[in-house]
Amino acid sequence: MELRWIKVSAWERRGAPLHGFLGRRGGKSEGAFMGLNLSFRVGDDPAVVKDNFCDVKKAVGVHNLKVVTMKQVHGDHIADVADPKIKEIGEADGMVAEKPGIFLGLLTADCAPILFSMPERKLAAVVHAGWRGTLAGIAPKMVRHLKERYGVAPEEIEAALGPTIGVCCYEIGADVAEPLTVKWGDAAKSAIQSRVGKQYLDIRELNRRQLEGAGVAPERIVVAGPCNACDREFFSYRRDKDTGRQLSFIGWPS
Repeated sequence: MELRWIKVSAWERRGAPLHGFLGRRGGKSEGAFMGLNLSFRVGDDPAVVKDNFCDVKKAVGVHNLKVVTMKQVHGDHIADVADPKIKEIGEADGMVAEKPGIFLGLLTADCAPILFSMPERKLAAVVHAGWRGTLAGIAPKMVRHLKERYGVAPEEIEAALGPTIGVCCYEIGADVAEPLTVKWGDAAKSAIQSRVGKQYLDIRELNRRQLEGAGVAPERIVVAGPCNACDREFFSYRRDKDTGRQLSFIGWPS
């Protein structure tokens, strides 16, 4: 089965964790979830979702691949994952794993999936950043968490922001724009565009600026993949409402 599998080329060139941002191509889901839906929480047939995960394992080439996911709640809680047998960590929007063989997964349909790689330490982390998580600063909170709990300096961190609804499509109201600009100032203002009396948010740009502000080197931050609302090879809640979720994942093989 051929997947839409986006990798970070800069990571691949110098040795990388197993990682990627998957689209909806492939899979056995039908109807609104057509393709490679990997969420059990959207109303798809659970047996089909399980089959879709099996297809991912075959396509990725890791037959014993187990991906830990979260119950994503648009907050800023970060969980530390030590048990490779756990399938879901509970309510959280960020995870860290320091043991090889643990693969962390995000399920998105517009929000920003952010993968963190620390190759010197074989550490991996993920963040799910919707506008609420971005307002709360979950990405820079992850940088602080990695420093305080694992002793990782910000300059050691590499981050990749995957397919997300773009500034071309993400219209927001004052209820979103105002709190973002109040809290994040110029960083938020640079990520919000005004067109024909409406405002649009570049959520990846704001998260990128937040990561820079937390000390991650600009050259270590990568934006990978398209606007998922424009590209129909990705699920988009804003575009379709009733739809599936695509998987982003990272981990160091054992």
